[in-house]
Amino acid sequence: MQYLFPDNSVIVCFARAEELGVLEQYLRGKGRVVEAVSREISDSAGHVPSLRELDQQAWFGDPIPVEDEGDIRAVEGIRVAVFGGSKAKPREHLGESQTLHLLQTDDAYRDAIWLTEDREAYRFAQRQHITTRDTFGVLCDMVGYFDLSIDRAFEVSQRILEAGEPMLHEPASPRDFLF
Repeated sequence: MQYLFPDNSVIVCFARAEELGVLEQYLRGKGRVVEAVSREISDSAGHVPSLRELDQQAWFGDPIPVEDEGDIRAVEGIRVAVFGGSKAKPREHLGESQTLHLLQTDDAYRDAIWLTEDREAYRFAQRQHITTRDTFGVLCDMVGYFDLSIDRAFEVSQRILEAGEPMLHEPASPRDFLF
């Protein structure tokens, strides 16, 4: 199965735009998250009210833990060296680091797709040959799957932008969603 690993940044984009249903449709029951991303989603629900509706268990199953001492050290190395996390803020970039480590080291997830709006995570993952989508890419995929029209994809993107969420790739018109 090809799992989809949304980062909190993508989930918040859809939640602020009141479009979580679109993201849920995209995930098609294949969504998974690491424990740090699960915690970020819960924390974000405090200031993004529509996230309170998101049933993480139904959407993602149990969060994937990082428990092995070697994995914990590797994740910390990624968090600090790749994403610039600091020792003073131990949870900064932890979700991205756990996800990246998992996708690089666990054969069960090597074919997974990472969904992120974090520019550094997106670029680094692509350099590591990890299939990566940003919010625009998710919407493009949905147009390609005939799940959304180009007009609806553009509407969702505009709602995200109007909600104050930046997008790595901002479409200028519905035509931007054509392949």
